[in-house]
Amino acid sequence: MMLLRTVAISSLFLALFAWSLFSSPFANHADTVLSSEREPAFHDNFYDVAMHGDLAWIVGYHGTILRSQDQGVTWELRQSGSTEALFRVRAVSENEGWVAGGYGTILHTGDGGKSWHKQQTPTDEHLFGLDFINERQGWAVGSRGTIISTDDGGATWKDRSIGADIILNDVRFIDARQGWAVGEFGRIYHTRDGGLSWTKQNSPIEVSFISGASRNLFRLLLSNSHAAWAFGLDGVVLTSPDGQKWEVAAQDGASPADLKRNHLFSASSAGLKKFAVGERGTVLVSQIDSRQWDALSAPSLPSNLNGIAFGKEDTGLIVGNRGVILRSDNAGRQWTPVQIALTRPATGVH
Repeated sequence: MMLLRTVAISSLFLALFAWSLFSSPFANHADTVLSSEREPAFHDNFYDVAMHGDLAWIVGYHGTILRSQDQGVTWELRQSGSTEALFRVRAVSENEGWVAGGYGTILHTGDGGKSWHKQQTPTDEHLFGLDFINERQGWAVGSRGTIISTDDGGATWKDRSIGADIILNDVRFIDARQGWAVGEFGRIYHTRDGGLSWTKQNSPIEVSFISGASRNLFRLLLSNSHAAWAFGLDGVVLTSPDGQKWEVAAQDGASPADLKRNHLFSASSAGLKKFAVGERGTVLVSQIDSRQWDALSAPSLPSNLNGIAFGKEDTGLIVGNRGVILRSDNAGRQWTPVQIALTRPATGVH
């Protein structure tokens, strides 16, 4: 069984990379960049975005990190020092931020993303989820039930893995002790002691490994009132009033019918609304206290949308495959593409 799970994880990872290489809308414009150069920002998928104040960061395939100083209007490519896929980015201030990626990669910045430095972790597993609640306490989760934590800003990371052969896709904490992790087979895990121990909660969509069914959960969204949502495969949305009892809020996405069953990869909130993004350019919106989700029209072509974040004055950013960046300056009511173009050979974007 271990061999089978190894093959499954490797196949998923390689498929993700292959899509990055061959799905770029800039692939047919080789004359834009000299053949001897590699410009990841123009050829790779973007997996996540974070905002804090006027600053914003995007991460993606082959170690790509983009940085904006004007809430996503213009962008510059920064050196990450890594060629691994970077899946998650979190910022707790305009100076302090972290990135999680393939093969145990954790990167840290203390200067607002101008420079990034690799931190030592106790794992070689892929890290798909990341959360920090302040400049010292953070957690990352990934393949083979991997959970690692730090209480010194990443100077040291400790292994807190759950001992189950399962892919964990996201982790979120509401304070220093209470947090949740979600992932493969629709599973949900909860900790009350800062991640020292984890308990599997009852999930209304959980399936067993031997069932052959796929009910993955990809992203968590928590509110200040401890209400929680989980988003996943085939457009499923789970909700909980307190993070303890979970139920299905939406079985297969939102209306209209052509948006149903599109996978949901990320979520965020702005004011009294929550948003989810996902497969085939899907953008959904809902009132924070409602179970009804409605579709928004977003100019993303058929690209998968992998990350969404809101920042200062409810400015929002969505990122996805094929170099897609969408920006909103009205709390998500409308989204406009950010055009990517060379400002000079192999440098920034705008």
